[in-house]
Amino acid sequence: MRLFCATWTVVGALALLPQAVAENFTAVPGAPAPEAVPEATRQMIASEGVTVKAGDVAVVSFWMRSAPFEGDPAGGFGVRFDNVPEGAFLGVLEFPEKGSDFREQSVPPGIYTIRFGLHPEDGNHMGVAPSRDFALLSPVDQDLEIAENFDFDGIVELSAKVGNPHPTVARLELPEGNEGPHLWENDYEHWVLDLPVADTVVGIVVEGHADE
Repeated sequence: MRLFCATWTVVGALALLPQAVAENFTAVPGAPAPEAVPEATRQMIASEGVTVKAGDVAVVSFWMRSAPFEGDPAGGFGVRFDNVPEGAFLGVLEFPEKGSDFREQSVPPGIYTIRFGLHPEDGNHMGVAPSRDFALLSPVDQDLEIAENFDFDGIVELSAKVGNPHPTVARLELPEGNEGPHLWENDYEHWVLDLPVADTVVGIVVEGHADE
């Protein structure tokens, strides 16, 4: 496995749903988190999940953080979620079948933690997105210090355990409203799922990607 570089060469969102069925999917209440989710993690998340379905097929399920955030919130240029600490645990997702991230990197079926990350302010990332807010995925059985807010290098190292040559990322958007779950299409023709996370609402792009 090739090690991740210290910066993200391309960033974006989960590319979960085939474009042909993008307008034929729904967000529905899901079951409790799978037994494979460690108990410490389970105590941090909502008891009921949200499942995105394409027709009758479950594509991805989410169990988002219900515990309050601790630590200083992120700040600086290009940061939309300035009420969330950098590196904070946001929740858990499960791919019942193989998934992919925005780079179309393959993500094996399984359960992953979601952590808040900011792409670096450097020349490699100018113009890649309207904001710096992203989330990095890591295998749930590898991310065990769940209450800790990891620094940039820490979340990149965790995300490397997915097995891709670059961090496995999800694009975050400001929500359309103040409640969730809610599915909507943004100005970039991305489909966004708004989900309650702690004391805020976070939008996660579940279909669509940015132009490289």
